[in-house]
Amino acid sequence: MKKKLRLKPFVFPTIYMILVLVLLGVVYYNGLISSNYEDSEDNELRYVTKLDLLDPVPVVNDEEIMVRPYNSEEVTIGKNYYDAQSPVEDQEKAIIYYEGTYIQNSGVDYVSANSFDVVSCLDGTVISANKSELMGYVVEVKYNNDIIISYQSLSEVNVQVNDVVSKGQKIGVSGTSSIGSELGNHLHLEMYHNGVTVNPEVYYNTNIRNI
Repeated sequence: MKKKLRLKPFVFPTIYMILVLVLLGVVYYNGLISSNYEDSEDNELRYVTKLDLLDPVPVVNDEEIMVRPYNSEEVTIGKNYYDAQSPVEDQEKAIIYYEGTYIQNSGVDYVSANSFDVVSCLDGTVISANKSELMGYVVEVKYNNDIIISYQSLSEVNVQVNDVVSKGQKIGVSGTSSIGSELGNHLHLEMYHNGVTVNPEVYYNTNIRNI
């Protein structure tokens, strides 16, 4: 007769404890991995956030600075813009005499002993380029904020209608004209804002978007 195998009483509790420990170990291990992953993910998010803060943020440029219509240091003002609000002596210096008639100067005349390049005061579009019997070659450029500048008394023109010009780009060369012939070589410049002439000397080196 065979003898039955009998397990000792402590075997089952021991096996049970081992299984519990294994199960707890698996749960702890999975929890550790999950925690590390979340920490890694959080760290990555924080890292990206820092980079975003360090990256330059694009800003829309709201400035449009007007420059003078020439680069030569030899150029000076030969005749000023006529301003009804200025002192009488200044008004007298802004009067043009032509064929027995006194005319208020609607622009500014820039003179030089030598011819000089005439450049665009701003970024704009050429709306007119022709020759006048009284004013020589004339170029008109339309700019933002309802501004039009007329470059007159030119001896030559380097642009044509519908050309898009950049600030500082050469558009012609100074010359002479019948009106203001006593000035010799010069540029007569007229600036219009909303169809009304204004003194360009007031607007150089300023943001024309504010006018």
